[in-house]
Amino acid sequence: MDSDRDGDPADTSFTTNHLRGFEGVASLYIGDPAEAHDHFARSVEALQAPRERVQRAIVATDQALARIRLDEPEAAAELLHGCIDAASATGGRVASIRLRRARRELRPWRREEWFADLDDHLIESLGV
Repeated sequence: MDSDRDGDPADTSFTTNHLRGFEGVASLYIGDPAEAHDHFARSVEALQAPRERVQRAIVATDQALARIRLDEPEAAAELLHGCIDAASATGGRVASIRLRRARRELRPWRREEWFADLDDHLIESLGV
């Protein structure tokens, strides 16, 4: 990915910053949520261009999933509030699907106030 990309028509549509998100997904599903979280964090930090907002929301939602699996559910919920706003603003379908998965993984904490706040935000913003 870091090699010469002169003449590449997809030079800005898929970068190493995008790849870090995919590396994170692989780590998340092979059982290393700490490594996944680090990949996601680097990707989110780098994906700052306005056109990258949808991808950033997807990666940040995956980062929240890693936090859940690291037994940091409240920190995950805090991160998910921004993901909800981004998914709502962009109409991102993949981000919405990932939000639904994250909410499902947060069910063990459904009696917590922060969970209710997250649920209210989801309903108000996305009608989920």
